[in-house]
Amino acid sequence: MDGITATPRLHPQAAAAATAKTAAPVVLVELDFASGPFRAWTGLGPLHWAGMVFEGVGSIGAISEVEETVELRAVRLTLVLSPVPQEVVDIALAERSFRLRPARLWGALLDEGGAFVADPFPLWAGLMDTMEVVDGAEPRVSLTCESRLVDLERAEVRRYTDADQQAEYPGDRFFEFVPALQEAEIKLPAR
Repeated sequence: MDGITATPRLHPQAAAAATAKTAAPVVLVELDFASGPFRAWTGLGPLHWAGMVFEGVGSIGAISEVEETVELRAVRLTLVLSPVPQEVVDIALAERSFRLRPARLWGALLDEGGAFVADPFPLWAGLMDTMEVVDGAEPRVSLTCESRLVDLERAEVRRYTDADQQAEYPGDRFFEFVPALQEAEIKLPAR
């Protein structure tokens, strides 16, 4: 492992506290919606960390398994709020610009006083993908997120045209004469 050092997930202090009788594991979630960030955590009430305030969702929040893999492939994560108040459903229905925006999760341990044992550590990071909103007797909001490796599975559609080149590099004239060359008749000198 030349030049590569492994970093432990847990701070040594947090690792020691993980075996204590009063250590409470929690998850912090930040979703970067266009209308503003949504921050929640798996406890109750507000939780302050790094200048951010995370609102507690308690037992109405659920997170699918955080999958780690040695393969180079995209993994999914699903976040669910259920049952939720009607105002949360209305906000979710109004949110249009969320796809491919960042989603981050951190893990942490709290002591018996509700303070962090050590700084939260990154659990997962990716991009928001699809949102399902179920309105009715038991309203539910479900958000599926993909790891950043999903970009490797997307086809990049590019053309060798002036319009495509101008969209990527305004002012570049490299492909300006390609249309004229397509129908051009080029005569080579005879030997």
